Amino acid sequence: MNKIDALLDVLSRIYQLLVLVHNSRLHGNGFLDEDPQMTRQEVKDYLGISESTYKRKVREGVLRPRKLPGGDRFYKSQLLGEYRESRRRGRV
Repeated sequence: MNKIDALLDVLSRIYQLLVLVHNSRLHGNGFLDEDPQMTRQEVKDYLGISESTYKRKVREGVLRPRKLPGGDRFYKSQLLGEYRESRRRGRV
Protein backbone atom coordinates (compact mmCIF):
# COMPACT_ATOMS: atom_id res chain seq x y z
CA MET A 1 0.00 0.00 0.00
CA ASN A 2 2.89 2.40 0.67
CA LYS A 3 4.13 2.12 -2.92
CA ILE A 4 0.70 3.03 -4.24
CA ASP A 5 0.48 6.04 -1.92
CA ALA A 6 3.95 7.18 -2.98
CA LEU A 7 3.03 6.80 -6.65
CA LEU A 8 -0.19 8.76 -6.16
CA ASP A 9 1.75 11.51 -4.40
CA VAL A 10 4.25 11.74 -7.27
CA LEU A 11 1.43 11.82 -9.84
CA SER A 12 -0.33 14.53 -7.85
CA ARG A 13 2.81 16.67 -7.84
CA ILE A 14 3.30 16.16 -11.58
CA TYR A 15 -0.31 17.23 -12.15
CA GLN A 16 0.22 20.37 -10.06
CA LEU A 17 3.30 21.28 -12.10
CA LEU A 18 1.38 20.77 -15.34
CA VAL A 19 -1.41 23.02 -14.05
CA LEU A 20 1.14 25.69 -13.18
CA VAL A 21 2.69 25.53 -16.64
CA HIS A 22 -0.73 25.66 -18.29
CA ASN A 23 -1.83 28.62 -16.18
CA SER A 24 1.38 30.53 -16.81
CA ARG A 25 0.84 30.13 -20.55
CA LEU A 26 -2.78 31.28 -20.27
CA HIS A 27 -1.82 34.41 -18.37
CA GLY A 28 1.23 35.17 -20.50
CA ASN A 29 3.77 34.78 -17.70
CA GLY A 30 7.20 33.79 -18.91
CA PHE A 31 7.99 32.29 -15.54
CA LEU A 32 6.27 30.10 -12.97
CA ASP A 33 5.04 31.88 -9.89
CA GLU A 34 5.05 30.12 -6.57
CA ASP A 35 1.76 28.31 -6.11
CA PRO A 36 0.69 29.40 -2.62
CA GLN A 37 -0.73 26.94 -0.17
CA MET A 38 -4.03 27.86 1.40
CA THR A 39 -5.51 26.79 4.72
CA ARG A 40 -9.01 25.45 5.16
CA GLN A 41 -10.35 28.85 6.22
CA GLU A 42 -8.62 30.63 3.34
CA VAL A 43 -10.20 28.19 0.90
CA LYS A 44 -13.67 28.73 2.36
CA ASP A 45 -13.21 32.50 2.12
CA TYR A 46 -11.73 32.28 -1.39
CA LEU A 47 -14.62 30.13 -2.66
CA GLY A 48 -17.31 31.85 -0.58
CA ILE A 49 -18.57 28.58 0.91
CA SER A 50 -19.66 27.51 4.38
CA GLU A 51 -18.08 24.86 6.61
CA SER A 52 -20.81 22.33 5.75
CA THR A 53 -20.33 22.92 2.01
CA TYR A 54 -16.58 22.54 2.45
CA LYS A 55 -17.03 19.21 4.27
CA ARG A 56 -19.48 17.96 1.62
CA LYS A 57 -17.10 18.85 -1.22
CA VAL A 58 -14.23 17.06 0.53
CA ARG A 59 -16.42 14.02 1.18
CA GLU A 60 -17.53 13.94 -2.48
CA GLY A 61 -13.93 14.31 -3.66
CA VAL A 62 -14.47 17.67 -5.36
CA LEU A 63 -11.91 19.25 -3.04
CA ARG A 64 -8.84 17.14 -2.26
CA PRO A 65 -6.85 18.58 0.64
CA ARG A 66 -3.36 17.58 1.63
CA LYS A 67 -3.64 16.34 5.19
CA LEU A 68 -0.87 17.92 7.24
CA PRO A 69 -0.33 18.09 11.01
CA GLY A 70 -1.40 21.77 11.06
CA GLY A 71 -4.61 21.04 9.14
CA ASP A 72 -5.77 20.74 5.55
CA ARG A 73 -3.78 22.54 2.86
CA PHE A 74 -4.59 23.27 -0.76
CA TYR A 75 -2.60 24.67 -3.63
CA LYS A 76 -4.38 27.63 -5.17
CA SER A 77 -3.97 26.12 -8.66
CA GLN A 78 -6.09 23.14 -7.55
CA LEU A 79 -9.04 25.41 -6.86
CA LEU A 80 -9.44 27.09 -10.26
CA GLY A 81 -12.46 25.03 -11.33
CA GLU A 82 -14.24 25.52 -8.02
CA TYR A 83 -13.41 29.23 -8.06
CA ARG A 84 -14.98 29.59 -11.51
CA GLU A 85 -18.07 27.77 -10.27
CA SER A 86 -18.27 30.06 -7.24
CA ARG A 87 -18.05 33.11 -9.50
CA ARG A 88 -20.72 31.67 -11.78
CA ARG A 89 -23.03 31.19 -8.81
CA GLY A 90 -22.30 34.69 -7.50
CA ARG A 91 -20.59 33.63 -4.27
CA VAL A 92 -17.47 35.70 -4.93
